[in-house]
Amino acid sequence: GFGKVFKGWISCNQSPSSNPKMPVAIKTLNREGPQGHKEWEAEINCLGALQHPNLVQLIGYCHEDENRMLVYEYMPKGCLENHLFRRLAPLPWTVRMKIMLGAAKGLAFLH
Repeated sequence: GFGKVFKGWISCNQSPSSNPKMPVAIKTLNREGPQGHKEWEAEINCLGALQHPNLVQLIGYCHEDENRMLVYEYMPKGCLENHLFRRLAPLPWTVRMKIMLGAAKGLAFLH
């Protein structure tokens, strides 16, 4: 409900021998969607102050004119929704249990 998500790259302050670009997920706010500026701001305030291995890391944001964007670490294997509901072959139960445990740890950390 927030908006479209795009893959992008940002420059990193790393040594010249390493990859100078880091892949990121850029989530854009759909101004006609059900979520608005308050939800965008809440996501910055909550996720911007937290770090946990079971939560996607908020790297930054953009607030320019009417544009609202959130920049997250890129998840190379895609989102959980695609793995659970849009796959041709169902996930094995061992994998599903690992996902549930990780989600539970992330939720427990947030609470």
